[in-house]
Amino acid sequence: MPTYRTPDVYVEEISVFPPSVAEVETAIPAFVGYTAKATRAVDGDLKNVPTRIVSLLEFEGLFGGAPRLDVARVNLDDASNFVDAQLGAGNTKYLYSSLRLFFDNGGGPCHIVSVGLHSAATDKDELIAGLRRVSTVDEPTMLVVPDAAALSADDLAAVQMEALDQCGKLGDRVAILDTALYTNKTDHAAAIASFRGKNGVNNLKYGAAYAPWLKLKYPKNVGYADLAGKLFKGGAPVSLTSLSGDAGLNARMALLDSVIADGALITATLSGLASPQRSLAAHQDKLLTDYQGGKSEATAEALFGSLTGLAHAIDGLLTAVTKLANPSLTAFLTSQISGSLKAAYTRMIAVEKELAAAAGTYTEQWSIGTAPSAAAWGDIFGANDPDAGTGTIPTAPATPLAAQLDAALPTVHATFAAASTALGRLSAEAATWRSNHEDYLTENFSAYRAILRGVNGLLTACPPCGAVSGVYARVDNQRGVWKAPANVSLTGVIEPTYYFDSDDTDNLNIDPVAGKSVNAIRSFVGKGTLIWGARTLAGNDNEWRYISVRRFFNMVEESVKKSTYWAVFEPNDANTWVKVRGMIESYLTQKWREGALAGSTTKEAFFVRCGLGTTMSSQDILEGRMYVEIGMAVVRPAEFIILKFYHKLQTS
Repeated sequence: MPTYRTPDVYVEEISVFPPSVAEVETAIPAFVGYTAKATRAVDGDLKNVPTRIVSLLEFEGLFGGAPRLDVARVNLDDASNFVDAQLGAGNTKYLYSSLRLFFDNGGGPCHIVSVGLHSAATDKDELIAGLRRVSTVDEPTMLVVPDAAALSADDLAAVQMEALDQCGKLGDRVAILDTALYTNKTDHAAAIASFRGKNGVNNLKYGAAYAPWLKLKYPKNVGYADLAGKLFKGGAPVSLTSLSGDAGLNARMALLDSVIADGALITATLSGLASPQRSLAAHQDKLLTDYQGGKSEATAEALFGSLTGLAHAIDGLLTAVTKLANPSLTAFLTSQISGSLKAAYTRMIAVEKELAAAAGTYTEQWSIGTAPSAAAWGDIFGANDPDAGTGTIPTAPATPLAAQLDAALPTVHATFAAASTALGRLSAEAATWRSNHEDYLTENFSAYRAILRGVNGLLTACPPCGAVSGVYARVDNQRGVWKAPANVSLTGVIEPTYYFDSDDTDNLNIDPVAGKSVNAIRSFVGKGTLIWGARTLAGNDNEWRYISVRRFFNMVEESVKKSTYWAVFEPNDANTWVKVRGMIESYLTQKWREGALAGSTTKEAFFVRCGLGTTMSSQDILEGRMYVEIGMAVVRPAEFIILKFYHKLQTS
């Protein structure tokens, strides 16, 4: 209370309304998987960095587009018309298609965690590491890992249990899970049995599973390179050039072959540079400080162990320069990095020589790999070499070791920054050039255009988790999180990969052994493809059987929790209890009016208790604890509607 000392008129504003509950978002998924790239101009590498996006266009700007389609074979008739095609086994990256399904079905903001590039093999440990990075972000309310569906049954289960564990630990999100791909009844039974048998029994109330997979007809990322060696006519392989009698078109295709080879080399070299750069950046400060302080041989070896990875990457860079088939690209790369590359290499040799000359057990790091020969050095750089024509690697200056270390690290970093920039520009220019020439072929080569159209018309399979997360978002926005996300049609879907019969759906929905319900996705005549299930994996639990109930509790718990922080360290007395109780009751009354809570009165719909002798004892107050008990009668879906018909006797 203020102290009044001077006669005057004082105004005091008295707060009489309780604080309000600000409702959190309910449909913000976090997608974890593989992408075409993972870079942002402002802060660089986005690998394993949870990144918020709001549209597919933003995703493509940061993470690239769809993965290249793996085409195993394209069959043509005698007139070179497209007949059919078979897809290869390499189409195992589903994040992009899942994200398209998410946005097409009503999704909005989401988080992306890229764990690697499309060219990498799908790895359980990388996906788990990506999931763990999501746990550091508060906003996501759903976990979606579509690429995990390509793993073996054991690895898929490991990723899914990691997701369920995170949901159980944080209590503010649910996991949307997929089964393995299947297309027939035998595989269906095996896939469902494997899914139920390998996911354990922990945190089942935080997960919901959906089956089967979905058939899509999204445009494919397929081009000239994807068709090379894949064309067959009458059972015999044919080339695109054999289908064209135009010398100009054939010359274009020869140039494309050269640039595609260069692009693959550039991509591989960029990938080789990234890992040692990250390793050195993570350890260099400590290693350098330790070495300059104590000059221990062990620390010297550790430092040079990091530098060795960079040295080997330099070797790969030199090899790439010599192998580039395109003279203009070779000249550009050489001019961009030759000076800094030579300087970095010279510095590293100087450090190595002094370390090798020191007494002790130090092992020369150059013996681990093969350094470029003197002749190769001169051949690669030519006039850029001060000793041009002799092929002599520059002699390292006789400088004290500490000074050499100080100079080597920033020079090496500068070298690889220049190399990455140059290679990135080369890659972009090569991609643009390649795209322009493919566009030219498409416009002027009818056979090529028809083949592309045929391949792009193929149906591809995708796990359903992306579409389901989009439906969650749409239902939340249109009806509310308490409405079961079921009996809703899926946009962008042609049909399921498998059509259920009544026995299949009975066994999916009810699991008498472990209670692990799997929600069916079914196709209905005149209605399209619908989600036909609304259960969590805890299908035998009367409290947490339905996913809408679980997600409503998540929303209320998180909203009330965040809105109650103001009360921490407030006096633990009746005034605070009344404010907290009034705040929560006001919020739940609004939810009751919206139809989320069942009951003809608020007393039947919910209760909020907080007070001495009600939820707390005197000892609780002495120990600084304030307990608030909240009970809610959440509406539940009418899963089974039973119509009973009777004969009625005539009465008149």
